[in-house]
Amino acid sequence: MSNIKLAIVASLLGLCVVLALTNPSSQDYGAFLQAQLGLAVARMDQSLSEQERTLMHGLYTTQGPKLIGLVLQKYTQRRNFGLFSLFESHVLEQKVVVVGVASRFIPVEGVEEATVKLGRLVATLNR
Repeated sequence: MSNIKLAIVASLLGLCVVLALTNPSSQDYGAFLQAQLGLAVARMDQSLSEQERTLMHGLYTTQGPKLIGLVLQKYTQRRNFGLFSLFESHVLEQKVVVVGVASRFIPVEGVEEATVKLGRLVATLNR
């Protein structure tokens, strides 16, 4: 085997090791969901009063972790492929699919739709 081929094989093996070590866990996915929920609350309809936005921020702060824990425990399936993971959640009757690779999350399906539904739900609860 030539040195170039050996270097390519070693590089590929090294990349596989790095991907395996940085494959996100369910807890990492929970932190991602928490951040997405925070963004949804921050992008809430600006027609809401300051008091209503403050109330929603307070609910997010106190109840957000419980909601994320429930979603992770009951409504999320993680498929671990070693080098990456596929997370499938069902949130507000919306399928959400996210790929986790190298400690990053890449939304594939449903994240934006779930965010819109959450915003509508929040607006409905406040009226």
